[in-house]
Amino acid sequence: MHSNGQSQERQAADRASASTAVRPETLLEASLAFRLGRAHRTVRFAWEARIADLHLSSPQASVLRAVTERPGVSLRELARRLHTDPMNAKRLADGLEDAGLLASVDDPADRRRRVLAPTDAGLALSREVTRRAVEWSAALEEILGRDDAARLWVILARIEDGITALPRCTTAEGEPDRG
Repeated sequence: MHSNGQSQERQAADRASASTAVRPETLLEASLAFRLGRAHRTVRFAWEARIADLHLSSPQASVLRAVTERPGVSLRELARRLHTDPMNAKRLADGLEDAGLLASVDDPADRRRRVLAPTDAGLALSREVTRRAVEWSAALEEILGRDDAARLWVILARIEDGITALPRCTTAEGEPDRG
């Protein structure tokens, strides 16, 4: 629960934010899609600054965390989880493999298939990335407040679900996204 002083500060910040949201300077800035993209870039640049000393880009950090959370993931599944195309997932995984953070191994269930697993160095780095990601999420929640952060989760899910249900909407893989 926020104290009255914090509540007044949040209300003032909300009014300042709303003033730029209500009075965009251009039609471009009036576009919801543009604002979502701009917010994404702002969050991504700030996140990349937080992990710069780890020598990972934001996409590399995501791949490392995804493989650490699900060792044995295939490139196709990794691409699906990250909403990217398989070639991009492969380039990112190859770079992490070259850095000694991931290993590509035969799938024990199907030797024709290759799966990804973190190395010991990858596990250690992933723990540090995850620690920083938890701190970053807490900082973002502090900016929004717990209730607005929860509402944002719901809104973002609604946007993703709604867009993928549109005719001719495909995933980065070029296939209809059905969840």
